[in-house]
Amino acid sequence: MDKGLYSDNRFKVVIIGPENSGKSALLNAIFGKNISRVSEVGGTTKKPVKKFWGKVKYGKSKKEPKIKNISFVDLGGLFSGEKESPIMVGKTLELTYKEMKEADLIIHVVDGEKGLLKSFEKIHHLLKYRYQKPIIVVINKCDLLEYSRRNYLKEQVEKRLNSNCIFTSTITYEGITDLMNNIMNFLKK
Repeated sequence: MDKGLYSDNRFKVVIIGPENSGKSALLNAIFGKNISRVSEVGGTTKKPVKKFWGKVKYGKSKKEPKIKNISFVDLGGLFSGEKESPIMVGKTLELTYKEMKEADLIIHVVDGEKGLLKSFEKIHHLLKYRYQKPIIVVINKCDLLEYSRRNYLKEQVEKRLNSNCIFTSTITYEGITDLMNNIMNFLKK
């Protein structure tokens, strides 16, 4: 791995959400290839899956641009429904919390079919307010939602999390560009 990842120029984006919400598929869609194993079986991702994106230049100066080494981390689901995930114990749980603590930005994945779980609403608020983590909320699997369900879900999630949402689909790639633009806009702040 690039030594630059461990310098002050590193920028870590961590993907969180419940089991089978499409976190691994989202990472694969961002990279445009299979990075993380995807399965219909909950708990497929156990240990954090890390992938270096690359060096990104940003800022207003062409002569001296700011540079960040961006990496993404796909975490296993902490919860299966409202119950704690049976695979998230011991060292695996420690690694998951360590990645969240070290994150510069968090992508909170909400399963469009299941909606926002209370367990993840609590984690979202803990990360946002106690640990001051910036969070981008995505409602994944939007290709499976009817228009009226989309509007209702977006309204409910935005109200409960006090955050704007982006609809994403790892099948149609809807919202993936919007997500990457949001990450770049965050870097520019």
